[in-house]
Amino acid sequence: MPNNSSIQQLLVKAWEHRRNGAYEQARILVDQAKEYCQKDDYEHLGRIYHVYMQFEYDHDHFEQALLLCEQSLNYYKKTEIPGKIAHSQRHLADLHYHIGNNTESESNFREAIAIYRSSPDTHLSDLGNALRGFALLLERIGNIDEAIDAWKEAKEIYATYHIQGGVEEADERLRALKQ
Repeated sequence: MPNNSSIQQLLVKAWEHRRNGAYEQARILVDQAKEYCQKDDYEHLGRIYHVYMQFEYDHDHFEQALLLCEQSLNYYKKTEIPGKIAHSQRHLADLHYHIGNNTESESNFREAIAIYRSSPDTHLSDLGNALRGFALLLERIGNIDEAIDAWKEAKEIYATYHIQGGVEEADERLRALKQ
C-alpha cells in the first residue's frame, strides 16, 4: 500500500497534467490516488474531489462540479483544517455564482470569508480571491455599497502581493460602480 507521500505525488502530477490540458492522464493519476486512500484519509480525499471538481469546472460542467465540490468540502470539514474548508467553501460559492444560485453563493462566500478572517494561517491572497468573487456577486444582486467595500479590500490585498491583474480589475470595477 502506497504511503501518503505517494498519494500526494500522484495528486501533484495530476494537477500538472491538468494545467497542461492532459485531462485523461490527470484523471488516471487521481483515480489511482483515490484507490490508495484509506476511508478516513479525509485530507487526501478532499483534495481528490477538489481535483475532480476542477476537471468539470474547466469544461463548464458547473452542476457536476458543484456536486464534486460538496464532496470535497464534506471531507475537508472532517479534517477541521480551516484553510482547506475555506478554500473549498469559496469554490462552492463560485460554482453557485456560475449556476445563478445567488443566495447559496452569498452564504458560501460569507462563510469562506469569515473562516479566512478568523484563521491565523490564512494567506491573504486567498482572502483576496474570495473577496473578488464576493464583490462580483454583490454587484449582480445590487448590493453596490458592500461590493465597493469588497473591491477596495481585494485591491489592497492584490496590491500587497503585486498581483497587477487583480489590482487593475478592482480599479475597473470600482470606476464602473462609482458612476
